[in-house]
Amino acid sequence: MKAVFLNENGGTDKLIYRTDFPEPHIKNDEVLVKVMATSINRADTIVRAGYPGLSLIFPHILGGDIAGVVEKTGSGVKDFHSGDRIICWPITACGKCEWCLKGRKGLCFNWQYFGMHRWGGYAEFTSVPESSLIKLPENVSFEDAASLPVAGLTAYHAVTGVGDLKRGESFFIWGGTSGLGLIAVQIAKSIGAEIFATAGQEDKIEKLKQMGVDHVFDHYHDDNIVDKVLKLTEGRGVDVVLDYVGPATHSRSFQMVKKGGKILWCGIMSGREANVSIHQTYLRHISLLGLYLGEKHELEALVKLCSEGKIKPHIYQKLDLKDAAEGHKLMESGNVMGKIVMVP
Repeated sequence: MKAVFLNENGGTDKLIYRTDFPEPHIKNDEVLVKVMATSINRADTIVRAGYPGLSLIFPHILGGDIAGVVEKTGSGVKDFHSGDRIICWPITACGKCEWCLKGRKGLCFNWQYFGMHRWGGYAEFTSVPESSLIKLPENVSFEDAASLPVAGLTAYHAVTGVGDLKRGESFFIWGGTSGLGLIAVQIAKSIGAEIFATAGQEDKIEKLKQMGVDHVFDHYHDDNIVDKVLKLTEGRGVDVVLDYVGPATHSRSFQMVKKGGKILWCGIMSGREANVSIHQTYLRHISLLGLYLGEKHELEALVKLCSEGKIKPHIYQKLDLKDAAEGHKLMESGNVMGKIVMVP
């Protein structure tokens, strides 16, 4: 089968493309998925380079986003059949641990993430447990579907779940035109929140304005974003700040969040550690909340929103799988708006 894989960590030159990679075997509770589309996430570039604390078993196939068609099924699979259009929840859960038994399988102690702990979507075929499959409506394209499992789900989980954003509240996001950002903005707008977002290029700034973002800032050239946000909120700050950048933006996120507000962390683009004022955290009653991905039912809800036309992923570029290295370079350039989708 066609596949892009790693034999070692490193730069984009470590991504190897072959057309004769061995097809994966499936277990009784798994299906073989013919991948129709996948997409590139920041996590892919970090895993490729060497994710902190993660040891890969090589060869390794990246890709947390999987959209495709069921090719064949294991003997124990009940609800999916050959030919079904599917999207994959990007996590597998054990179903037996404390969190799974509480109905929070997204926090499974024995979780595995496609493209990190097990082979992912950078291939013509991949094996997926039935428990991670979601049926894909006919009116949602494979390309749009491949934009949802990682970035889209993280955005949905952050805004509606952990952030619990309400109508009339204020929402701020650094980098509003990323794959995650554009979905988060659409969800926040559908809720009826006042939206603050940043971008670093003129076309990205214009995109956010076209989407109805209330306040857009240039994070490369504007040194007074915090002051402007505080002025616009009459000194109170915003209710929810979504920060996937990390240490480079944390202090400003902290300054602009409202008393009793929330800062959501879901990325390490600029590093793994940031200084936090414990005193100001309790004095202002600020909630610092970490998150990754989300629950399967949340992805199902997001797919439904996409099917109903209420959410639309923005596909920046569509590439052939063999051009994965070019896709990674483009992702790392910072010039991407939305998602880079790849087709085997």
